[in-house]
Amino acid sequence: MIKLDTEKIQYIGLFESLTNASVKDCILDREKNRITFVVKENHAGRAIGKRGSNVKNLEKILNKKIEIIEFSEDPVRFAAFLLRPSIVKEGFISERSDSKKILNIVLSKKVDLDRNKINKAKKLIQRYFDIDDLVVS
Repeated sequence: MIKLDTEKIQYIGLFESLTNASVKDCILDREKNRITFVVKENHAGRAIGKRGSNVKNLEKILNKKIEIIEFSEDPVRFAAFLLRPSIVKEGFISERSDSKKILNIVLSKKVDLDRNKINKAKKLIQRYFDIDDLVVS
């Protein structure tokens, strides 16, 4: 279960009122002065706005970088959203002998994929799903 403190709830309230998109989660990265909003599936376009207008407006109001990630109940599809602009060819969940679940993602095209992006995807997948690790190839 995701726990939100008062600050995150306030950010979500502002975000939803300005964008009309539904937010599932809000993650603060004070080190990078960034707020990541995880929006419900099919709400990413609404959240971003025409030509990024909502993101630009929020960045100006909050004086922070804004990142929008679209959620999916399907962990493979969610991984595809997280790893954009890389293209996911296929994905599957496997289980190791020690009962740990691994989400295996095979990319057909790797674009701007660095270790930080993979680590962030891994953390978010672990946050929302009963999956212990992410392997990208």
